[in-house]
Amino acid sequence: MGVPIRLHVSWVLLLLFGVMILQPQFTRVAGSSGWPMAFLTTLLLLLAIVLHELGHALMARRLGKNVQSITLFLTGGITELQDDLEHPAAEFKIALAGPLVSIALTLICAGLALVTSGAYYVLWMILAGSNGLLAVFNLLPCYPLDGGRVLRAMLWFLHDDLLRGTAVAANVARLLGNTLILLGVIVLLSADVSVGLVAMVLGWIANRAAVGNYLQTALHYSLSRISVRELMSGVYRTVAPQITLDLFVGQYLLGQTEQGFPVVQAERCVGLITRNHLRPYMMHMWSEIRVDQVMTPTSALPSISPDDSAQSAYLALVGNRFDQLPVLDGGRILGMIRYRDVVNFVQQSIQRSQSRA
Repeated sequence: MGVPIRLHVSWVLLLLFGVMILQPQFTRVAGSSGWPMAFLTTLLLLLAIVLHELGHALMARRLGKNVQSITLFLTGGITELQDDLEHPAAEFKIALAGPLVSIALTLICAGLALVTSGAYYVLWMILAGSNGLLAVFNLLPCYPLDGGRVLRAMLWFLHDDLLRGTAVAANVARLLGNTLILLGVIVLLSADVSVGLVAMVLGWIANRAAVGNYLQTALHYSLSRISVRELMSGVYRTVAPQITLDLFVGQYLLGQTEQGFPVVQAERCVGLITRNHLRPYMMHMWSEIRVDQVMTPTSALPSISPDDSAQSAYLALVGNRFDQLPVLDGGRILGMIRYRDVVNFVQQSIQRSQSRA
C-alpha cells in the first residue's frame, strides 16, 4: 500500500499486558505452559487493530485521498490523511470501513472456532469476541471514534455545514463522556472501586478528545476557507532601519500595545523588529545599536502573500513563534497578519457554530 505504519512505544505495554492476561486461560485449557499461545493470540489481536486502521486507509485510497500515515498506540490507532474531505459521503465511508473490517474478522474467527477445539478454540473465540468488541466500541457515537465520525458525516450532510456537524457530534460525545464519569462515581462509591475509576478515566478521555478534535477541526475549517487578505490589518506603523534602539523603544514601544513592526526602506520591507530583539542587549547599549543590526531580515521571515490561505499564515506564525508577520507583494508591504486577529476569527467561528448546534 505504501502507507507508513508507526508503532508507539506503548504498544510494548499492550503486548505484555495481553500476554499476562491470556496466559492463565491457555494454561487451564492446554494443561501446560500457556505462554506461547497467549503470545500468539496477543499478536493476532494487535494485527486485528492494524487491519482495522488499514480498512480506513484502503477506503480513503479508493476515494482518491492520500494517506499520510497510520499511528498505533496504547488506546488504538489513527489514520492520518493528507487531503481534506470535501464531502460528507467520503467521511461516512472512510469512518465506517474500519468497523466493517472488525465485523468481518469477528465472523471469520467465530467460523474458525467452530471447526477447532482445545487451545485453538479458545484462541479463535477470544479473537472473535475482541474484534466484535472493537467494532461495537468504535461505532459508539462518541466523536472522534468511528461512530462519532459517522454521526458527524450525517449531520454534515443534513445541514451542509461541517463545523456545525462537528459541534453537534462533539456535544454528543461530551454528554456520553460526562455520563460515563457520573456512572463511574456511582460505581466507585457503591460497588467496585477499580471499575468506577476506569469508567471515570474513560469518560474524561472521551470528553477531552471531543473538545480537542472539535477545536482542531474548527481551526482548520475556519482558516482554510479565507485568505490572508481578509484577516490582515492595513493599519500598522513602519520603522526606519537606521534609527537606534533607544529611539525605537521611546517612539514605538512605550505606551503601545503593538510589539512588532515592519522595517521599511525605500517603500520595501527589509525586516521585522519586535520587543524580543532587544533582550540580548543592555539598556545602556541601545543608543549605539541600529534597528537594522538586530532585526530579522525579510529573507529569514516566512513568506506570506495576501492570496495565501489564513491557515498557512497561522502555521507560519505558530511554527516560527511570531505574534505578527508582514504580508508582502513583491517586497512591498500590504499589511500585517497578527496572531490575535487569527485567534479572534476562529473564536467567532466557534461561537457561531455552537449557537447553531
